[in-house]
Amino acid sequence: MDWWIGTAPDGAEATAWGTAEASPARDHTVQVDVGGLEPATTYWYGFRAGDARSPAGRTRTAPAADGPVRHLRLGLTSCASWPCGYFNAYANLAGRDLDLVVHVGDYMYENDRVSLTPRAVRAHRPPGELVTLDDYRRRHAQYRTDPDLQALHARHPVVAVWDDHEIVGGAWREGASDHRPSRHGRWEDRRAAAVRAYLEWTPIRNAGSSSVYRRVRLGPLADLVMLDTRLTGRDRPAGRGRAVRRVGPRDRALLGEQQWRWLAEQVASANGRWLILGNQVVMAPVRAVGLAGGVGVNPNQWDGYPGERERLYGLLRSAGWAADVAVLSGDFHSSWASDLPIGAEFVTPSVTTDCFARTVLPVEAAARPAAWWFRTQNRHVRMAELRRHGYLVVDVTAERVQADWWHVDTVTRRDRAEQWGGGWRLTQGELGLRPAGAPAESPLSPAPAAGRSSPSAATE
Repeated sequence: MDWWIGTAPDGAEATAWGTAEASPARDHTVQVDVGGLEPATTYWYGFRAGDARSPAGRTRTAPAADGPVRHLRLGLTSCASWPCGYFNAYANLAGRDLDLVVHVGDYMYENDRVSLTPRAVRAHRPPGELVTLDDYRRRHAQYRTDPDLQALHARHPVVAVWDDHEIVGGAWREGASDHRPSRHGRWEDRRAAAVRAYLEWTPIRNAGSSSVYRRVRLGPLADLVMLDTRLTGRDRPAGRGRAVRRVGPRDRALLGEQQWRWLAEQVASANGRWLILGNQVVMAPVRAVGLAGGVGVNPNQWDGYPGERERLYGLLRSAGWAADVAVLSGDFHSSWASDLPIGAEFVTPSVTTDCFARTVLPVEAAARPAAWWFRTQNRHVRMAELRRHGYLVVDVTAERVQADWWHVDTVTRRDRAEQWGGGWRLTQGELGLRPAGAPAESPLSPAPAAGRSSPSAATE
């Protein structure tokens, strides 16, 4: 297979080219790591095998550390279940002016529970749970047939990490709540199969490693540090992952000592105006009377590892990051903006997976406004919207980070209509989020209107 990359979409001005082998050993996938490209530059790329040519993809290189970059725009997304609906959020992200998309996990789902319910929109292939390497490969291949997912990857570079469903629901370092050895075989075999398929099908520099935490330098404005809060160091969560009143010992590990050492080096050497942490699970404390018969704590989030959370805050403070930290999270299938002691957290809703209000809240709570239900008990939570699917656009300048929530109208059919769900700003050097009156504007094109937008309004 031949490949090329250059500054023109037709390949006429190729900067680099070469040949790669798509072999059965890697499920006929190809990953090419190209060096020598110019910073902050848009490139096009493509592949050719015999007489077959791929469509041209588009990507953009990161700014140079000493470059004059004054603006960055990131997409943030997570939790895309095939049976739950169509990836309209991906379609809209593909049409936006962005430097890159951050995917914080649950890119695909290993279980097939929704397919067995009346609300299933489309069926998983292969049906049932994934156990073997062939199972995981076939499920990844199915997701890659979706035209909106294809459009996202063809338009923007994607920086991704796994969460649990790329592996097994409720996964931790040595097992998972949804793994039964008597039914699924050895945990080590299933985990190895899932990790291998993920690294084959996901564009990621792993250099033979089986971990996904890494740092991406985004020029003088920001350093993006992607964490692995799932497989590398996570101890078994309290209560087998179910809501609990208290999480017990505070020494339960989440990152693991090897990742902690790596993280200390990264935050100490980061020299951007902002430190952005890409993180699978919600960091801000979230408690609600009425869950689990009392005070509900989700032990799968950082709430289940409070000692690790305090250790992280201490590490960031000691490295000089007192306020200028933006944490980008997913997994919660809902939209959140929360103040943190070292900055703020922005949580993206799910692309399609059942929303928080459907799966977690008791009926009497779901009938009340979400802001009332959670903000009365969590004063640091500035926004909570529990019923909509969508994504975030995170707009970064030297002075502030603004997160804008965009909620799609439906996932039961392909439809680009969406609405602005609000925005929140973190000002450099200041703690405490402030509401934004309008979506942040791209330097290349004006932002869509704050109400419902048409498909064309979300494009460049």
